[in-house]
Amino acid sequence: MTVLDLPPMPGDATPVILPGLLSGLGVTKRTDPDFTASLDGGFTESFEDYCTRISRTETA
Repeated sequence: MTVLDLPPMPGDATPVILPGLLSGLGVTKRTDPDFTASLDGGFTESFEDYCTRISRTETA
């Protein structure tokens, strides 16, 4: 079976987004507005901030 052999989806079906599909197609990242607000409010740290924090060396 190839992709072309798959049956069509019903018109009222929920779309399926596979991990990596959007970036593979060159679509820009979708950002959850609630997550963005939590970053702006300081309630959550970004992945880059997390990496920076854990890579710091403790000095005594």
